Amino acid sequence: MEKIVHFLSRALHEIAQVILFAMMMLVVLDVLGRWLFNSPIKGTVDLTGLLLTITIFFGIAYTHWKKEHIAIDFVVDKLPKRVQWAFECVINLIILVFMIMVSVSLYDNAQRLLHSNTLSPDINVPIYIFALLAIAGTAVFGLTALYYVIHYAIKVVKNA
Repeated sequence: MEKIVHFLSRALHEIAQVILFAMMMLVVLDVLGRWLFNSPIKGTVDLTGLLLTITIFFGIAYTHWKKEHIAIDFVVDKLPKRVQWAFECVINLIILVFMIMVSVSLYDNAQRLLHSNTLSPDINVPIYIFALLAIAGTAVFGLTALYYVIHYAIKVVKNA
């Protein structure tokens, strides 16, 4: 499970980096086009907003895998290791449940967007596609949390 979760979170992270680079290039070309030729790229704001959503959702699982989220742990660090692991187990269980709820909500929202044929204002891209892509990010984040639930539960039980 560890290798699969690491691969998925890393793959989404790599895709997010490529998307972020593409966004940067799009904005630079838009500004240059506006400045040099008085002709901006149509839909830059739409596309940048939509791609930013994917960048965020695709990056959260790998951030969690690397344990680089902001944490206030000055109290927990003073507790015995076994208690710390129990805290990690419970926190990741809460994250898992929350990610399941977010994924279901995103799916429902994607269905509404699909059935209402909601499009971005400038370039007419279907918005539901981005909601579905966001589900991939939340699902892998949930898998990462599930991995840590199991990992820390084993540590707590083995050191009992």
